[in-house]
Amino acid sequence: MSVTVTFPALFAERIGGIETVELEGETVQEALRVLTDRHAELAPLVWHPEAGLNPVMAVFLNGRQLDPEDLATPVHSGDQIQILSALEGGEAAT
Repeated sequence: MSVTVTFPALFAERIGGIETVELEGETVQEALRVLTDRHAELAPLVWHPEAGLNPVMAVFLNGRQLDPEDLATPVHSGDQIQILSALEGGEAAT
C-alpha cells in the first residue's frame, strides 16, 4: 500500500530537507522500516535498539496517535503517517 509519511524538521535536516515521502507498506511498522531502510540516518531517531519505537517519538495514523503496540495496524493506500518528537512543541513552564 502506498502511504505518505511526514516528519519533523529534525528528520528532514538529515535527508536533504525532505519532509514528506511516499512509501509502500502493509502496516505502520513496515512503512517505518521502509523509511529507515531507505534513509538509514533516520533509524536512530525512529527506533530504539531495545524498545522498538524510540520512546521520544509519537506516531499518528490519519491523525490518530498510535501506542507503540499499535504499530502492527494495517495501512491502506492514501493513508498518512506522521512522526513527531514527543519533546517538540508546548510552552515552557513559568
